[in-house]
Amino acid sequence: MSDNDERQEQILRAAATVIIRQGYDKTTMSDIADEAGVSRGTVYLYFKGKEELLEALLYWEWMQYSQTCLEALEADPRGGTIGGFYRAIFRAVNSRPLMASIMRRDRRVLGNYLRKPGNPFVWEDAGSITVDLIHALQTVGVVRQDLDPKVTAHLLETVSYGQLTIGDFKSPEQFPPFSVVMEALASMMDRWLLPEDGGNSEAGKGVFRQIFTATREHVLEMRLARGQAGDTH
Repeated sequence: MSDNDERQEQILRAAATVIIRQGYDKTTMSDIADEAGVSRGTVYLYFKGKEELLEALLYWEWMQYSQTCLEALEADPRGGTIGGFYRAIFRAVNSRPLMASIMRRDRRVLGNYLRKPGNPFVWEDAGSITVDLIHALQTVGVVRQDLDPKVTAHLLETVSYGQLTIGDFKSPEQFPPFSVVMEALASMMDRWLLPEDGGNSEAGKGVFRQIFTATREHVLEMRLARGQAGDTH
């Protein structure tokens, strides 16, 4: 990594810390500079303004999150199942508070940026359970053939977003340990979804690799396109 890349990452990490702490609307470029231990002018060398910095942070955060997910999937012998996918997703989200806010579209953290037309939140669906994903996993034998993909995807997403938003309705002090909940949820999913022979986890990993790779490429294309569009103004 070059010195410029290291400095930019330092600024992005600082921005994530400040925005999580006080929200995007209340955050200033000076706040980010102070957190990063650099001058305000240095931040402006890398980013024209707060909105450009936030968009760079959103893309950077997703790339870090997706890499964490992939590494967790690869390391888990059961990573190619829906349970393994859930285990990896929630582990990655739990280690990245900003990603949890992005997935929830947390207005306290992301503020008025959520109202911006065309904001780049479409890629968040890469971590969701889609009908096409269920079809693909059925094809490789990791999800039971007798399940309706549309109904299955809906139920799984209901559980996913419930896990992400339950803190809005219940005090975190009442929650069981996160790791215990994560393992129980993954086990429950596999008992429900896996065929009787246990399925082929390695084939399932191949499906997840393809999805994450395609989405990362799409995210990079979006980032490039938005950067070029910004240069025309």
